[in-house]
Amino acid sequence: MVDFDGDAEPAEAGRPGRRDRAEPRPRSSDPTDLPPRGAPAVMSFRHKLILLVVGIVAVLLTPYFLWHEQMDAYFASPEYRQWLRSIKPVAWLIGLGLIVGDLVLPIPTPPVMAALGTIYGTMAGGLIASVGSVLAGLTAYGVARLFGERGARRLASEAELAEFRRVFDRWGAAGIIGSRALPILPEVLTLLAGLAGMHFGRFLAALVLGSVPVGLFMAWAGSWAGSSSTLLVVLTLIPAGLWVGYLLVFGRRRKPSVCEPEVVASTTAR
Repeated sequence: MVDFDGDAEPAEAGRPGRRDRAEPRPRSSDPTDLPPRGAPAVMSFRHKLILLVVGIVAVLLTPYFLWHEQMDAYFASPEYRQWLRSIKPVAWLIGLGLIVGDLVLPIPTPPVMAALGTIYGTMAGGLIASVGSVLAGLTAYGVARLFGERGARRLASEAELAEFRRVFDRWGAAGIIGSRALPILPEVLTLLAGLAGMHFGRFLAALVLGSVPVGLFMAWAGSWAGSSSTLLVVLTLIPAGLWVGYLLVFGRRRKPSVCEPEVVASTTAR
């Protein structure tokens, strides 16, 4: 109640006033609570990972810049051709195992697909790579359908499932198609498709549409670069570029704004 002088009536006992219910917490005046002036900004974990990827790329590409002529000579030698012929009967099986094994092991699949292109060529290598990607997706989908959340956590952490559930809910089949070239995301989305009970025919169509172009492209890159030292550059830059893109787009974490005042709930009984 307000009197004629415009002053607010004080709150009665046991009934908090309107201004007492939620108030911004006052900022501390203690200078020790504030970061020192001129202190360096703390680098986020995402940026540290990006710098780590860049450092690994620099280390892996050092042999290319130092010995690329010797490497080109080896790739043109009969010994290299003989080695390719010797592993051809079993390389496809090893490649399939590595691609499917990416569900439980940190195996980068783009270099495996590119290596299949080097050994078998664009079409055959791309077909093998595509089959491996489809088998990996079907395995994750089947585990989620058969064993539910408990089985899904065997292949992905609870944090990853929670983080990408919003992506799957928004994009669905389109997310499955567009994620096949990225790290981590395709496995988690296929798990979420199984948990959500996505229709198998629709899921399989999206999985094939996303896997075949990626498999053919990676195999083409490996076939094109397989006769020279450029293969080292391709096998290094493709997964590194995908990881950096993944960290920039999907690796962000929501942070509370520093400008938003904290609201203190009233503890006074009504």
